[in-house]
Amino acid sequence: MNDIGASMRPFLALLIMVLGFGMVTAQGETSLQDEATGTTYILEEYVPANFPVGMVFAPDGRLFYNEKTTGNVRVVSADGVLQVEPVITLPTNALQERGMLGIEISPTFEEDHLLYVMHTAEGTASDYPANRLVRFTVDENNQAGEVEELLRFPVTNGLLLHNGGNIHFGASGHLFVTLGDYGDSFNAQDLETPQGAIHRYTVTENGLIPARGNPFGDDNSIYGYGLRNPFDFTFDPLTGNIVATENGPSCDDEVNLILPGFNYGWRENYDCPGMNPVEGMPHPYRAPLLSFTPTIAPAGITFYEGEMFPEWQDDLFFCDWNFGRLHRVVLDESRTSVQETYPSDLGTQQCRLDLVVVPDGALYFGTVGTGNGTIVRLSSQSD
Repeated sequence: MNDIGASMRPFLALLIMVLGFGMVTAQGETSLQDEATGTTYILEEYVPANFPVGMVFAPDGRLFYNEKTTGNVRVVSADGVLQVEPVITLPTNALQERGMLGIEISPTFEEDHLLYVMHTAEGTASDYPANRLVRFTVDENNQAGEVEELLRFPVTNGLLLHNGGNIHFGASGHLFVTLGDYGDSFNAQDLETPQGAIHRYTVTENGLIPARGNPFGDDNSIYGYGLRNPFDFTFDPLTGNIVATENGPSCDDEVNLILPGFNYGWRENYDCPGMNPVEGMPHPYRAPLLSFTPTIAPAGITFYEGEMFPEWQDDLFFCDWNFGRLHRVVLDESRTSVQETYPSDLGTQQCRLDLVVVPDGALYFGTVGTGNGTIVRLSSQSD
């Protein structure tokens, strides 16, 4: 938390500002309450951060995060100190929705020290900009090793939207990779193109190969398709199923339950002016868990697992870019439909980007606003 000047302390010690969304304490923390459960929690700035679009915690407590616009991967020590020098700077094209995207650690990070990053690489005189997946080692002194390129998806149409591009390892050790449709909805319906899909790979010492048992053949990496702009995804701790946020361009944002082989194109009876529905799709269509018109731009998403807030256990949480709210979603017993959803206005500490839960049960999310941005910690009053 930020220190305050000595001359202000006597005044601030008496100041408690009561707002519609909660209370701002003298120490600069914001106290809020989940009205459905009565849970009171605290928001506080963890570290200042420049557009922290993707975050991941290592087993030793270090926080690695991507800065969307700079190409930097930065690190915060386990005791909450932002290191001055970036771990690495990747040459990155950050126009509009391009830039640094997803970040993930290897499931065996303590042994191999591998960090995976998705970003939009700069084009050259002879090559297009491309969303690419790279990996490199990071030692205990936060020094990066040689960069290895694993995947490259050129952006050949010149459009600056729907990059998608996030990465997470599943419990099986497979690496899942999302990619937006690059602003062309036909890409998302073409199983011969990588855009507009979620992919599943087996990781080897030499790179990535499509995982055996993928729904469209062992030589096809596509796991689910029909996606427009999947910003983030997570795994249900009770079923292992994938849940992903989906947004853009102008209507019908979604939260989707991703099952192998299903099509996640525009939902039935969607209301988007100037759009015509596609009929007769060749593979089964899956309706979204949630849809939003007008758009809210759902962003970071995670399931809650931790002891700090037992009343939230196994609930789904996601941020939205447009309004900065934190949404809590209660699924039914089958884990295939929504029972209740609770959006929360967080006031000035807006939840706009990535969202992660750490082993002690605290949540961390990225935001932008005054200055370049912040990573915010959400914890219990008794923490």
